[in-house]
Amino acid sequence: MTKTAKTYGGALYDLAKEEALCEELLGQLQLIATVFEENPEYRKLLLEPSIPKEERRKLLDDAWQGKIHQYVLSFMKILCDNGTIGQFGDCVEAFRKRYHADEGIMEVRAVCAAELRPELQDKLREKLVRMTGKKIELSACVDTSLIGGIRLELPDCQYDGSVQHHLHEIERLLQGTSV
Repeated sequence: MTKTAKTYGGALYDLAKEEALCEELLGQLQLIATVFEENPEYRKLLLEPSIPKEERRKLLDDAWQGKIHQYVLSFMKILCDNGTIGQFGDCVEAFRKRYHADEGIMEVRAVCAAELRPELQDKLREKLVRMTGKKIELSACVDTSLIGGIRLELPDCQYDGSVQHHLHEIERLLQGTSV
């Protein structure tokens, strides 16, 4: 994440916090970031220096006016004017990190061998809340190389209960005792 993204994302976060709009703006920012990811040509168009700034601002107004908070639209126009709209995703990341830090939210990624059913996600989230004392934002993904089990990726540690990890541990132990 660049210093520019931290500065811009942090400034928008400060404004949102002052106005008690953090959650609303974060949702909108994440939606727009997804649109940019799924439509790279749109972001490229907004970066095109041959298109005058006013025209690019109009493109933003046409697409987003009345659909998102004015602060978010103005934020996008500032990034567009400064030629930094390509860093929008990083700005969103900076905003999200500040929000999560202030709200005591911990992001946890559960990597599983198969799809984790919603009721199991809820149980896992509850257990993590009890363990950490924080609100948990849980994302789950599938990695078939795990064979079975689960690996939890927290900000500063990892818990690996996967079959693959256990097999590697057994292999390591057997290699250490071989003659």
